[in-house]
Amino acid sequence: MATTTTVDAGYNGALAGEIFVEAFKKSDTIAKNAITVLPNNIGTGYLPKLEYGAELQDYSCGFNPTGTIDYTDKEVTLKKFKLDHELCKDDFAQTFQAQSSGLFSASNEIPQTIQDAILVAIVDNLGSKVDTFIWNHASLGLIAKLNADGNAIEVQSTGLNKTNIIAQIEKAYDAIPEAIIESEDLVMAVSPKVARLYKQAQAALTSVGTPVGQKELDFLGVRMESIGALSGDVMFAYRVKNVGFLTGLESDLNEVRVIDHDATAGDGQIRTKAVLEMGADFSFAEEIVFYGDFA
Repeated sequence: MATTTTVDAGYNGALAGEIFVEAFKKSDTIAKNAITVLPNNIGTGYLPKLEYGAELQDYSCGFNPTGTIDYTDKEVTLKKFKLDHELCKDDFAQTFQAQSSGLFSASNEIPQTIQDAILVAIVDNLGSKVDTFIWNHASLGLIAKLNADGNAIEVQSTGLNKTNIIAQIEKAYDAIPEAIIESEDLVMAVSPKVARLYKQAQAALTSVGTPVGQKELDFLGVRMESIGALSGDVMFAYRVKNVGFLTGLESDLNEVRVIDHDATAGDGQIRTKAVLEMGADFSFAEEIVFYGDFA
């Protein structure tokens, strides 16, 4: 199946390349440091699970080792994906910079700025696809794995609105285990709907003036991040170190190819290609609070 290309552009001088790039979402989960990225895994990766327990004992000369240490590796299956596009150079002729293309002369080379714009658009689009995979893949995403595991701390949702949102966030907060409540990497990952309602509820509590500007969110000191791939009445609370995104090479997330196929085939086409291998999982489900609809 060929790539569908739609171009509606008029020449706009040196800045024409900018109109090519749409506002694609990047991977919120990675960009907002809401997951631990583990690179250089091929085919299968492993998340460490270390449990340690020991009690204080009365001092005496000598050495008396006690306690238990349980270390296991949780196997994570990675899946390989790709994005292929084929674009006709002539479709973008109107966006060529006059300074770079000789005022639309016989030259059919796309200026570097246009290639950069294509790359940016592809990488940004790839970011949104990565985010969707992390949370929503039917079998390899975090939500599917939490449901299958059965050990996450589930908190039943109640239809969220501006009136009850703070009380419902508090329900999720109250469910966070005492052992991790003071962890520096504790985060609440919420859907944009939850974040919006929370902002509106905060605005309603402001007694003077009108709240203006984007502000960092938190609940009682716990960092809160809005994740574009989450939808509806959904919240998660967990330690970032407990949840991992595994990928192949370190360059997989920021390297794609733009190939001038016209140079060898004479077909006027540009091909773009992005390939990456990825997986997502957690070490301890019993430390993760999952607020949602479990009916």
